[in-house]
Amino acid sequence: MKFSKFIAIVLLGCTLGSCEDILDKNNLGAVNEGLVWNDLDLATAYVNRIYAQNLPEWSTEWTNYSDESDGGGSFMYGQLTENSVNYWPYDDIRNINILLANIDQGSLKDVEKKKLKGEALFFRAWRYFELVKRYGGVPLILEPQQLTDDLLVKRSSTSACIQQIIADLDNAIDYLPEVAVGTKGNDGHVHKGTAMAVKGRVLLYYASPQFDPSQNTSGRWQAAYDANKAAKEFLESQGFGLNPNFANIWFNEMNKEAIFVRRYQFAPGNSVSSNNWAAATRPLDESQNATGGNRPVLEMVNAFPMKDGKPIGDPNSAYQYDADYLWKNRDPRLTQTIAYNGALWELSGKTGRIQWTYVGGEQNNPTQTGFYTRKAIDESQKPSDALNSSTDWIELRFAEVLLNYAEAANEIGKTDEAYQALTAIRSRAGIDPGANNLYGLEPGMNKSQMREAIMLERKLELAFEGKRFWDLRRRRMFESELNGTRRHGYTIELKVPVDEWNKKRASMNSQDLINHLNENYSNYFEHQERVVDTQFDINWKDNYYFFAIPSSHLQLNSNLEQTQGWAGGSFDPLK
Repeated sequence: MKFSKFIAIVLLGCTLGSCEDILDKNNLGAVNEGLVWNDLDLATAYVNRIYAQNLPEWSTEWTNYSDESDGGGSFMYGQLTENSVNYWPYDDIRNINILLANIDQGSLKDVEKKKLKGEALFFRAWRYFELVKRYGGVPLILEPQQLTDDLLVKRSSTSACIQQIIADLDNAIDYLPEVAVGTKGNDGHVHKGTAMAVKGRVLLYYASPQFDPSQNTSGRWQAAYDANKAAKEFLESQGFGLNPNFANIWFNEMNKEAIFVRRYQFAPGNSVSSNNWAAATRPLDESQNATGGNRPVLEMVNAFPMKDGKPIGDPNSAYQYDADYLWKNRDPRLTQTIAYNGALWELSGKTGRIQWTYVGGEQNNPTQTGFYTRKAIDESQKPSDALNSSTDWIELRFAEVLLNYAEAANEIGKTDEAYQALTAIRSRAGIDPGANNLYGLEPGMNKSQMREAIMLERKLELAFEGKRFWDLRRRRMFESELNGTRRHGYTIELKVPVDEWNKKRASMNSQDLINHLNENYSNYFEHQERVVDTQFDINWKDNYYFFAIPSSHLQLNSNLEQTQGWAGGSFDPLK
């Protein structure tokens, strides 16, 4: 069941939640607060609103801040201010705390209370993790504050926040039901496996150089390994795993790979339950009221290996790379993730539609890089449907669990286990196994080499899913990977007169034309590399690994310390 089908009960949430000032809870409207925790329907409606408020969702924002897409402005060029990152969801945390403070006083059955508490604890952990990965330690507020309380709460240490996040997740793991693939319970509600997988992600971050630059803190990688191994094995026992079809992950709802999901179902007038990610990503010629997001840069295109898993241009590859025919003999994920000039992309249900990105091939807001993102784009949707898409957002899928497990395993010397996880992902992708069944991975890699292989695999497998920026940041890789560089794209121009090209196009059906271009593309088109970052080199700064607390929050709370590295900063986020 999609959450949109019961979000209609948000009026209850407005009476008990934050529709007015978050500290003013006297006007409860039509629902008596004391009744909620004695009535399963009312309590469930309250939790449904917690879902609506706290589930992650589609966003084109984060791809701009990495080497996936163009854009990113102040993040990429070293121009962030203390007010650039303002994520402060304490109103939502308060609504969660209200449930946790009151539900045990009601008359619900213990099994009912446990499930609802587990869901609330999960989302409190989620919100605090999202805060900590941005700022480090933040004020830990675990009870619903009253106006008579001391509201000037200091920042807790980062370690204390992580400890609380893990405690909440451990309790959620105990309280939440076990849910197997294909069962009624696997409907988008968080479950035991979801909490275990998120715990693995949290501990992976905490072990990473963002939180431990010297990598000398004992036990963190072991804890990350233990949590991710446990999550992997438990999820597998419940039928979760890699979806056989990479391209279909987003369209086969609640498939075996989907672990943490926001579900959408568009209905007229119910904009809460739809998203415009598809419209923002599609070409404007096939979009409505949105476009310009997720435009892949050349560096992202070139990151995909050949079909045998070897990098482009590798003399040991069985396939020869030709930049003019960049789609040929590549990792199949390339053409399932990125649309290029001459790609079959049957948007809006148009049979035989080919995507053109050459100069003159697009009339409306042509792509600045020569490419589009096609991952998670439902080709059957008309432009109006794309603007109000009901495609589910999968925040965490089993492939990431494998990658988290592989990374932690490698860091504690279990590189053989990392090989197993990466080869499983590359096998599903359709890469050739090779004589050694390593799917293009180099044999005998040491820890450093395997780490590089894992980060590349994360870049490819999770491309345009909002993960690359956070990976570069938690691994402190911005300086080594991107600083001093500029991103690029292609300007693609016809080499023959327009009339001649149009005549050639009209003389063939789509499949014949594609077959013709597979052998003759360079007779018609010329690629000119162009710089996307036209004004500045990428210049990520060291203090961006922990963002500043915005001035609006400092002004409201005189006990908040600013983060070290920012003006007046005294709070150490590494403690």
